[in-house]
Amino acid sequence: MRYFFEDCALDTERRELRRGPDVVPTTPQVLDLLEHLIRSRDRVVSKDDLVNAIWNGRIVSDAALTTRLNAVRRAIGDSGQQQRLIKTFPRKGFRFVGAVHDEDRRPATAAAATALVTSASAVGGQRSARRLEDLRGRLKLVGRVLASIAAIGAIAGGAAGYWNVWNAVRTDAKREAQNIQGQPTVRPEIAPRLSLVVLPFASLNDDPAQDSFADVISTDLTTDLARTAATMVVGRDTAFTYRKKPIDLQQLGTNLGIRWAVQGAVRRNGDRVRVNVSLTDLQTTRDIWSDRFDGDLANLAVLRETITARLLCVAHLHLRQYEEAFQQCSRSLNMTGADFQAYMSLISALGWTGQMERTRGGNETAAQNTS
Repeated sequence: MRYFFEDCALDTERRELRRGPDVVPTTPQVLDLLEHLIRSRDRVVSKDDLVNAIWNGRIVSDAALTTRLNAVRRAIGDSGQQQRLIKTFPRKGFRFVGAVHDEDRRPATAAAATALVTSASAVGGQRSARRLEDLRGRLKLVGRVLASIAAIGAIAGGAAGYWNVWNAVRTDAKREAQNIQGQPTVRPEIAPRLSLVVLPFASLNDDPAQDSFADVISTDLTTDLARTAATMVVGRDTAFTYRKKPIDLQQLGTNLGIRWAVQGAVRRNGDRVRVNVSLTDLQTTRDIWSDRFDGDLANLAVLRETITARLLCVAHLHLRQYEEAFQQCSRSLNMTGADFQAYMSLISALGWTGQMERTRGGNETAAQNTS
């Protein structure tokens, strides 16, 4: 099924969103969320409905849901301020309010696309007599098909319907022509997202009664990370189903649709607390960072905030999101702007984050990757 609205086209079979002739890079959840809102455009969709439909009932924070909705709006050229296409109904939910034209894929459209593909390939540089003869025949076929489409468009919905159909045929032909010429379509990389799960921390004390204290640390870190904008955190109840179980980390990332896992252990000695924390990339199952944090029970909240800031600092740096990393790194490492620039240069020199980008205050520092 294809859905056309404004200058966008959502193809549910190809799992593809276009704005004009360009493919919009989107994550699978963003496509699912947009499709669900369009299919349910005759009613207001509640948050619970979205969670059940997109996340299969898993516990998802409000911040994560808001992040996904904002991603959908950006993908289709909307925003939370304009709400031109997706409207928010406070305490009720959301509704797609844009005008939508939908259509099934038809053989005629496929035939037109195939004809235009071959024509584009021939015009693009094939000069042999055989190709020229083929071009003439196919141009005649294209003329007949486009004439039919024009008639159908005029009957079905006037100029707007005709333009949508022509746009779809033209963009399909452009992509297939590139394939035939041996030049595959270049698609922008999907921007990495900061999505993670805090797995239950282990207790290093021999006393089983201390297990609950480790659970508190895990729960509080989950809450603190979920409060951060543009961060998707798996809910505590889902994370705790993996307690004391062997975990296939790559499968965990696939099942939960996330990039990172936070793991750790807690040791309590009187009023003193030590927390070991590591951040694992679930795509490679490699720990990209680990550290040890010491504190006391009276300042447990400060210790937890420091751990949260350091986790976000490392994750943003690893994703080369330097602007987002600046505040978290400065906060967790007590660094000034100059110190932070030096720290990022050091990390880059070690071959971790790659080329430096502009960070803050108009100061720009660059360092090339070394291996």
